[in-house]
Amino acid sequence: MLLRPAVLFPLALAQLFVGPALGAINWDIYEHGVAPSFKWSRPFPDDGTDPTNFHVNCRHAARFHARMYKLSDLADAPPAGLAPWRDAIEGFLRNREYAGSWDGVDHKGLDRELVVMEWTDVPAEDVGGTNEERWLFGVFAKPKEEGETVLGTVRPRRRGPEGQEGDGEKMPEVADKDKIVVFPAGAIYEILPLWVAKGSGCERDFNNLAKYKVHATDHSILAWPVDHTKPNRELGKRDITFKIEAMSVVETEDGKRSRLMWEKMHRAIKRNERRQQREEREKAKREMRDGRVRDEL
Repeated sequence: MLLRPAVLFPLALAQLFVGPALGAINWDIYEHGVAPSFKWSRPFPDDGTDPTNFHVNCRHAARFHARMYKLSDLADAPPAGLAPWRDAIEGFLRNREYAGSWDGVDHKGLDRELVVMEWTDVPAEDVGGTNEERWLFGVFAKPKEEGETVLGTVRPRRRGPEGQEGDGEKMPEVADKDKIVVFPAGAIYEILPLWVAKGSGCERDFNNLAKYKVHATDHSILAWPVDHTKPNRELGKRDITFKIEAMSVVETEDGKRSRLMWEKMHRAIKRNERRQQREEREKAKREMRDGRVRDEL
């Protein structure tokens, strides 16, 4: 994802700090840093053009409503806080690596951010999982009455062919309208195409996460949260919206020729480097064998 040659460092730095919405510098990345597990960068241009050397077979975007909180809000009553779920959320997060906020930013401590959505607003039902370490989305029941404390998570409902729970475990029955999902914004990057698959016209591709790549390759899926708003915390507001765009791409013939040319050149350079290293080692061995001392000056 990062371009490593020193001569390209300014370009790589610019790509790292450019925000998804307006092409502005994201100073939060510079000030707070990125979660260690965050591996993503924007995989396509922000001006609406296609990725260089690739043809876009399908492109689809969707906007979602959510609320954004900080961990410092956990003790406050709704709607400004998450008091009924405090213990459950803290328990869920305790043994999981924080995935970062937008662009993977980790604000650290009580400033870490969490996104909260109504379960019915989440288009991708498979955000949970039986692998506890990889379950990045906490699905919780809503309190049934005022003052009730939520103690733990409920798994997303997965109905099998006979109406039973798809994973074979007996789960508490909670209606979709009575559930919320809580997650660091950085967690959505793992499954971005699933969010926009419905109605895209290329559901088969977008639902196939094996084709979802960090950067464009032939016959791959790319996705990115191209826009997100911020909550007006000064007024006690937590509402935000975010927009996800995904596309299915294939490499053009010109792109393939260009890639193969650069790969061939890269292999030639690496072979030459290895040859020079061998020659230097052999030369050093001969000098030692002949009893000569190299003058390093």
